[in-house]
Amino acid sequence: MTRTVAAWATGFVLLLETFGIVLLCLTLGAVVDNQSMSLAGTDPDAVVTGSYVLAVVAGLFLCACAFVALRCALRRHAPGRAGQILLIVAAVVHGVLAAVSLALIGLAAFLGLLVVLALLVLILVSPDASPARPPAEVSPSTTP
Repeated sequence: MTRTVAAWATGFVLLLETFGIVLLCLTLGAVVDNQSMSLAGTDPDAVVTGSYVLAVVAGLFLCACAFVALRCALRRHAPGRAGQILLIVAAVVHGVLAAVSLALIGLAAFLGLLVVLALLVLILVSPDASPARPPAEVSPSTTP
């Protein structure tokens, strides 16, 4: 039961986070493009392209994580090996971003990232909703 609820919540939170991150990257790219900004002498077009590429990569990554979480919720089972690896990477990324955001942004962003981190870890460590059936016992055959 715990995994199912956590998986539903995580899936929806990750979808919301996807829209936020993509919107932030696209806005950053548009601002850099409009202002012709340069970062330490780099070409502004390179910064714009990098921002748009980051929007696509981060959006696909977070959508994949949300898909794994929602699939866990529907199936009521733990994610497979590839899903576990994807969720572990997402948890590590959220942990690192939480540490950085505490120093640079503030407590609200830190707590938001920690909530997502806690939901990801809860999916990974909570038991299945219905325990697997024990394997059928094989009775010894009586052969004459």
